[in-house]
Amino acid sequence: MSNNKALAEKPVVDLSVMEKVVIQGDLSSLTPQDRFVYYTKVCESLGLNPLTKPFDYLQLDGKLVLYAKRDCTDQLRKLHSVSIAIVNREKIDDVYCVTARGTTPDGRCDESIGAVPLVEKEKVWDPERYNSNTQKKGAYVPTGKMIPLSADSLANALMKAEAKAKRRVTLSLVGLGMMDESEIEIAENAERIIIEEQPPQDRKTSEPEKSTKPDQTEKPSKASNKKFEQPAKPQSPSNETGESVELASTIEPENEKPEVFRLVNSKTGTSPSGTEYAQLSIIEVTTGEKMTVLAKEQTVLETVKTLSIDSKFGLAFTLENGFKIANSINIIGDAA
Repeated sequence: MSNNKALAEKPVVDLSVMEKVVIQGDLSSLTPQDRFVYYTKVCESLGLNPLTKPFDYLQLDGKLVLYAKRDCTDQLRKLHSVSIAIVNREKIDDVYCVTARGTTPDGRCDESIGAVPLVEKEKVWDPERYNSNTQKKGAYVPTGKMIPLSADSLANALMKAEAKAKRRVTLSLVGLGMMDESEIEIAENAERIIIEEQPPQDRKTSEPEKSTKPDQTEKPSKASNKKFEQPAKPQSPSNETGESVELASTIEPENEKPEVFRLVNSKTGTSPSGTEYAQLSIIEVTTGEKMTVLAKEQTVLETVKTLSIDSKFGLAFTLENGFKIANSINIIGDAA
């Protein structure tokens, strides 16, 4: 009797759903419920915990597919007792390559490489250049030159190459022919899909909405994020008397209290349109947070010229199109 009850409670998987996925290799036609069933079944077949979100969605060549995240490859290495060893690191022209070798207890062995570029396109900030994405002035303009990576970018690139090699050899050893998270950046026309959770009362009856691509001032890579379902509109908060309070403007406000910063590095330049600007690399003295601030106002630029390395100053800035723009600088003194 208990067995019959267990069979009755077991969810029934629509075979037509699995046919669409297996034959067409496209999840976009599935409902949110069907995608959940498929996602769970993939995790169960590989022994992965779906609650850790080992996969995410990717729009590739007009199809909605899954790609493996770091959580996926880390769990697979543990499940299959995959041992990883770095057998080679080398620099080939402007490319850094790492070769990783993976082995399993039954003697199987495989190798994969992770490669990253050591140069990037040089771009300068042009406050007068019209940005078609934001429909406002202000955009980074490529100069047509390739420049070496900065120290921070270089450090990240070296670690990234090793991580790519480890993840790729792991997927190869376990026989999972799926794109790794680190490979998305170099994939043509690839867009990450964000499946946003809907309110509980709307989950059963809601249909997936058409995805919309958010405006972006700069695309960090060929793979961008893309929303698959629109989130529910947030309700206005209430004050202590229960009255509705108007939501704040979407324009990010100026930081209220200027904090104390220390100058690490600065450089000045002129945009292609002839506008002078300064780029400051600074550290917040109390928290140690590093950031980059741009200055374009003439009064601010004059103050920047008086600064030296390790100078301490108060800074007020606003966010414009995702960039910190200095509004005022109050010099406090030089570091001892």
